Amino acid sequence: MNKTAIAKINYLKIGPRKMVGICKLVRGKDILVAKSILLRTPKKGARLIEKALASAVSNAKNKNMEEKRLFIKEIKADIGPTYKRSIPWSRGSPRPIKKRTTHLTIVVEEGDKKTLRAGGKKQESIETKKQESNKTINPEEIQSEIQENTVETNGRSSKKEAKPVKDKKAKGGVKVRVKKK
Repeated sequence: MNKTAIAKINYLKIGPRKMVGICKLVRGKDILVAKSILLRTPKKGARLIEKALASAVSNAKNKNMEEKRLFIKEIKADIGPTYKRSIPWSRGSPRPIKKRTTHLTIVVEEGDKKTLRAGGKKQESIETKKQESNKTINPEEIQSEIQENTVETNGRSSKKEAKPVKDKKAKGGVKVRVKKK
């Protein structure tokens, strides 16, 4: 079982909808990559996540984990309490303002460098993905596949899915044209 470290920051004065987008940027990433992404993100939420991430890394070091092998297993921005305020509006009536807060939770786990991880789930190793991308492509197979998927209609080539339609203006014969979808 892999070791994990948790950092929680409650009652952040920022709305959860603003935090969720930034959380998606770093979810499943290596710690160093996540820090560089957050440094380049010009939002208040990124600064708050940086602080929580630093806390999670510090907690991991206290549990004797290596910082270089850490990745973000889970990061979530939950809804906190809403402060209700109001401002004066027309004819002296109050207009409500909701000041939303967020509870931020980051779970950091120690993992292998050889294995890619997304959201804490193991995926195929980098080597097998490279082998799949280096497959040779036979141009003859591609040509035969293209010919199977095309049909000749009045000197024009089109896909098989296109249906020929009778032209109403043609006299005496049937002119075929391709119906556009």
